Amino acid sequence: MTFSGHKGGGAKAGRGTKGTSANGTSTKGGGSSGSGADAGGRRRYLWGLRRVGYMLLVLAVVSMGGLWMAVNTIDLPPAKPSAQTSFVCDIRVEFGDCGFVNSMAHLSATEERVSVDYEDLPTVLVQAVLAAEDQKFFDHGGIDPMGIGRAVYQSLRGSSRSRQGGSTITQQYVKLTYLTSERTMTRKLKEAVLSIKLEGQLDKRDILTRYLNEIYFGRGAYGVEAASRAYFGIGVADLKLHQAAYLAGLIRSPESADAVKDPKEATRRRATVLANMVEQGYITQAEADDANAVPWVWTREDANGDPQNMTILPRNRTGADLGRVRYSEIGSQFWMVEVRKQLRERFGAGAETRGLRVYTTFDPSMQEAAQQSVQKSLGTGSGPVGSLVAVDESGQIRAMVGGNDFEKSKVNLALGKRGGGSGRQPGSTFKPFALAAFIEDGYSVESPFRSPPTTQFDGVYNSPGKLWTPRNFGKSDLGVLSVEEATWKSSNTVYAGMVNLITPERLAEMAKRLGVKSHLDPRYALVLGSEEVSVLDMASAYSTFADRGEHIAPFMIRRVEDSSGNILFDASTSVKPTRAIDEGVADTVNWVLKGAMEHGTGKPASIGRTAAGKTGTTTDSKDAWFVGYTCHLTAAVWMGYETPKTMKDFRGREVSGGSFPAEMWRDFMSKATKGDSPCEFPQTDFGQRMVNQNLSSQRTTTTTEAPGGTSSTTTTPSASTPSTTEAEIATTTTARPATTTTAAPTTTVAPTTTAAPTTTAPA
Repeated sequence: MTFSGHKGGGAKAGRGTKGTSANGTSTKGGGSSGSGADAGGRRRYLWGLRRVGYMLLVLAVVSMGGLWMAVNTIDLPPAKPSAQTSFVCDIRVEFGDCGFVNSMAHLSATEERVSVDYEDLPTVLVQAVLAAEDQKFFDHGGIDPMGIGRAVYQSLRGSSRSRQGGSTITQQYVKLTYLTSERTMTRKLKEAVLSIKLEGQLDKRDILTRYLNEIYFGRGAYGVEAASRAYFGIGVADLKLHQAAYLAGLIRSPESADAVKDPKEATRRRATVLANMVEQGYITQAEADDANAVPWVWTREDANGDPQNMTILPRNRTGADLGRVRYSEIGSQFWMVEVRKQLRERFGAGAETRGLRVYTTFDPSMQEAAQQSVQKSLGTGSGPVGSLVAVDESGQIRAMVGGNDFEKSKVNLALGKRGGGSGRQPGSTFKPFALAAFIEDGYSVESPFRSPPTTQFDGVYNSPGKLWTPRNFGKSDLGVLSVEEATWKSSNTVYAGMVNLITPERLAEMAKRLGVKSHLDPRYALVLGSEEVSVLDMASAYSTFADRGEHIAPFMIRRVEDSSGNILFDASTSVKPTRAIDEGVADTVNWVLKGAMEHGTGKPASIGRTAAGKTGTTTDSKDAWFVGYTCHLTAAVWMGYETPKTMKDFRGREVSGGSFPAEMWRDFMSKATKGDSPCEFPQTDFGQRMVNQNLSSQRTTTTTEAPGGTSSTTTTPSASTPSTTEAEIATTTTARPATTTTAAPTTTVAPTTTAAPTTTAPA
């Protein structure tokens, strides 16, 4: 195309072209002047358009060049990590099977999300989302100019019923994953560049899957799997047409289209999605009509607990109980708090939001038996509370009663300081640790000791100027007892003599070796349980006896897998037994503690099969314990007030380790060990040396404290027939402040502050 000059144009006009007069009449000739002016104006206008065209062309080239440079020089930033729900499963769930349906708890921070693969997405859902959000998704390169134009046009028209927005699915994913939601031109430009970049790196199906795993659907559900569970109680793979259309309609503004809150808006959005699907040829009009006809209703569950004719779940419940904790009626919340804490310690802060599959040792049947045994004996009122921990022969914590009511007190009584409280004194349940050290040092359990009502040792003080004065329960004189008999009768004065022989430091070291993690101050009174420990501590240490001297650190997590099934932790390879004491030492302790249940203070805990155990009661009955075991299972039971106070009279009975704790242990173990193979503890005496003492058959020498802090020695007749008591009192070395629950900090052994002990036990 060529443009003529002014001259040529004027010549043509002068050869008889028609003109128009000022008053509108037609003229011939004489109009060349006006016609030339018009032609010149048209030429100037065309020249102006040409300049604008050039400018637009240059701008387009520069823009395309800039976009090309941006796409090829700008790297995708690191994607913001997406929180995923972690599932916690009980001991019955097979490895690899932990998920939504069979989990006992979901752990998350603020988002409920479970990622799925493209193969898990039903075709009807993919079609619904594409029809609602991005009909050209599989055709464009990340941005859709036509879609943007369409959105701008609808916006200029003021329409609020646009079927699609200007952003592609890729752009929406980029905004969610790499950018913020600020509304600026810079952010939109970055969004476009990164979308094109992403399309060059990922398959379309990958982008769509990531998008559907990321977006929010309301009700705390992020991603289509969580949304499907939240609204319909089914997995995403089972979605039907009307359900898929509903979820696709939620994407733009989920809270405002929840069918329970606004069924009218939910119906409109579903109809819009279905209309788009018909338009795209995905479904027929008849199928759309059927889907539109499904009402927003739900019904009650049937006799088997299955939902009947349920279209959408109410907002106050979800099909998979999102964020739920099952077994809460038997105290599983205490477990979940500790599981979450352990995951964070092992895998870092926020570990529970990484889609982990956590397989625990939680045994629902044992936990129920444990909870029932505690509540049966103590009730759930304002009286004393109880705790029970059961550990099996493999170190698995099978049951853990942390308290009566998690909502009222979130302190875990079983874990002590780790559980939010403090430790409690174990009383005479600590004596078997002294017994183990005594046997390991080569002494025979047939060694005789005098058991006077009270005793003292030079240089061993409760406080400055006041000697430590342990006493037997009721200040009973038990005469001459072997160590074995002294254990059965829980003689405090005999065990005071034993710790004088083995030393408090040796006792603290033995307790640590057996499995006690609490801080232990190696004082003489430690043998009577003066230091605070946790219920788990005691179960752990006694389980070492049950395992014939091998210690396995108790654990409550068997395995942890990531969302892809990769093993991150496996207790079978990470938790290994260690030899704590010789088999002979353990066997001897087991035989002695078996006798304590058959002939001594632990007799009320008898379960009709071979078992071993020990009672424990502290001063004024502020704490009462029973810890015992079979070859396969160990259980520790504690009872007391959260803020320590006397329990001398509870339900008309005097409280001791042989009363309520022994009964709770018996009730639990009778159920928990049902079906276990029987086993016996071998009768043995590993020690060979007898303690050399000057014993009198009729009289015992007792050191007593005189006024003013001096001491004197008196001789009193020995009881002709030693009495058997069902309780024992641990006199502590110092007054202790009011504390709550039990403790389990890291183990440290402080230096002793007592005088060097003598090498022989007192007569």
